[in-house]
Amino acid sequence: MLKPATPPPYGGEQSIGDLLHRLVNNGKAYAQAEVAYVKTLGTEKAAQLKMPVIYGVAALLFAHAAFLAVCALIWVALAQVMNEALAGLLTVVILGAVAGVLGYLAYSGITKMKETGK
Repeated sequence: MLKPATPPPYGGEQSIGDLLHRLVNNGKAYAQAEVAYVKTLGTEKAAQLKMPVIYGVAALLFAHAAFLAVCALIWVALAQVMNEALAGLLTVVILGAVAGVLGYLAYSGITKMKETGK
């Protein structure tokens, strides 16, 4: 069968293959536009969160420094009352107990959330 010299006008007689080809191309273009849109949204949100994240990390660093100062303060206070090595050991025990209590509270909170989620 001979093909026409010029393609038929839009909406004219077209073969199934041509229609499917056009459908696939339109689908690809639509998907690429959606991906570009989502990338743009993500980039804008990341740009908005950039400075708050930096401030948050800086706050965590200063909180860590304050915690280390408290640890040193506990050791110094205990070292005035007892031997330095014993004061260091007691400081580790006290801070370990605080970490254990906080860890237990976190664990119990997570298990409670899992139970209510069922």
